[in-house]
Amino acid sequence: MNSPLSIRGRARDRASVITRRASLALSVAAMAVGLAVGSPAAAQAAPNVSISCSAAGETHFSPGVQLFPLSQHVTYQGENSRCADNSGLGVREARISAGFQGVIVSCVAGGFGTGSGSGTIEWILDDGTRLTSQVELRIDRTVLNTATVSGYVRQGRFEGQSFSGEFTTELFGGAGKCTVGAPFGGVRNAAFTGQFSIS
Repeated sequence: MNSPLSIRGRARDRASVITRRASLALSVAAMAVGLAVGSPAAAQAAPNVSISCSAAGETHFSPGVQLFPLSQHVTYQGENSRCADNSGLGVREARISAGFQGVIVSCVAGGFGTGSGSGTIEWILDDGTRLTSQVELRIDRTVLNTATVSGYVRQGRFEGQSFSGEFTTELFGGAGKCTVGAPFGGVRNAAFTGQFSIS
């Protein structure tokens, strides 16, 4: 007949074995999770993206570009333009639209100031599918009427990828010529050309 002491001893031994087994199981599970998170295959890092597109369309200014510096709301309304998809993702064309607040522009200075804004890129794939990216943008610098823009994709296709571009607005020639439009309330529209890339 087993004594109460020996019964309690065996119970403690069984509890100790169960505790050790549970601890071992948790350790193995934690290691498995750590390996899965740390593994490049499990993490499924974003594929390499390298897409460059031409851009063209209309630039709009509000209240209008004058002879003296004035804060403008500048918007770009792009047209469908060709893309070079160096990452094999099937992008054929893209159309960009963007808006910037508080950009100082004048006919005399001949350039844009810096400013922040946002935009949308509509991608057209080889099979006709249309996808969109929401981008956060900043005009970093300007030389005459060419703006250098940087940013990143905030939402949508290519989320997290970097954006860079250059856009030249024809303020000094054609229908948007500053010296013609400024005396009549300012230049409100002018054509733009340029290029942008996602990488």
